[in-house]
Amino acid sequence: MPKLKRKLKLNRVTAFVLSLAVVFTASLFTVNFIKDVYLTDGERELRLRTYSTSTESILSKAQVSLQHADEVQRKDSSNAIYIDVLRAFPVQIDYHEESNVVLLTGGTVKDALDKAEIVLNKNDVCSVPITNEVYEGMSVDIDEVTYSKKSVYNEIEFDTSFEYSEDYPKGFEEIKSEGKNGTKKITTTYKYVNGEYCGVSGKIETIVFEPETQIVLKGTAEVEDVFGIGSQTQSDGTDSGGVIEGLSYSRVLTGSATAYTASAGALTATGVPAYVGGVAVNPNVIPYGSKLYIVADGYTYGYATAVDTGGALMSGSALVDLYMSTYDECINFGRRNVTVYVLD
Repeated sequence: MPKLKRKLKLNRVTAFVLSLAVVFTASLFTVNFIKDVYLTDGERELRLRTYSTSTESILSKAQVSLQHADEVQRKDSSNAIYIDVLRAFPVQIDYHEESNVVLLTGGTVKDALDKAEIVLNKNDVCSVPITNEVYEGMSVDIDEVTYSKKSVYNEIEFDTSFEYSEDYPKGFEEIKSEGKNGTKKITTTYKYVNGEYCGVSGKIETIVFEPETQIVLKGTAEVEDVFGIGSQTQSDGTDSGGVIEGLSYSRVLTGSATAYTASAGALTATGVPAYVGGVAVNPNVIPYGSKLYIVADGYTYGYATAVDTGGALMSGSALVDLYMSTYDECINFGRRNVTVYVLD
């Protein structure tokens, strides 16, 4: 009997010890698997304890629902779980005037373009740098900007300058060097945005040919200073009559003479073709049709008729301009003082 009692007592002790072990083990299991969860959802912050480790169950317990394009970031430690809920927001992209809306939780404009499957070309201009961070309510405009150039050529009128000389009387004018108009190139650049004309963006002028200044010779001398050199003198016609080479004359004029030639068929001021013996005069001094006999020291032009005129004759810088057959003859004659007999 005593032996049986001892056995029962031993069994009770063993059962008690086993119960304590089970309780201790269960406590250890509970301590090892319960987790602290720190959850952030925008401005909302939560802390909870849970046995569940799946993200879905944690969000469900926290009554957090996800929308399209929302993202969840999770980080685990030995005894805690950190969860950030990133809410997606819209970013509007107007690409070549076509609207696109993409949802993002963050990133750059480049990320937004990639999500919208937009690839920029060399003519595209973005309203903001593509490296900028996106934000809620952001709007990005992308336009295609192209340019067109057109060139036109315009004349540049030449200027006129004057050279003054005392070798010629006042009122004398002669073009010493012909002026030439220049040319300038005007290139205009036109701007187009998404194919629509937006105005002129620039204009460049380039000189292609410089104009050449026209030089005009003007006389400054008083008439009396150039008698016998650049203007004509004559007798009064009352006592200059006489005979030369058997020809009767009524007037004698002295002054400077030049020589000229012309292409075949060229007409004179009186309408007759230029010819040797036809000379140019100032018809106010020697009327057209006058018969003349012309001589100089060591040179005789001989019998002539007044049929033509010219600027030098009208200005008084020469008394007579003698027509000759060739250019070389004109050069050899140069300018000389002559005596002109006006025949009866």
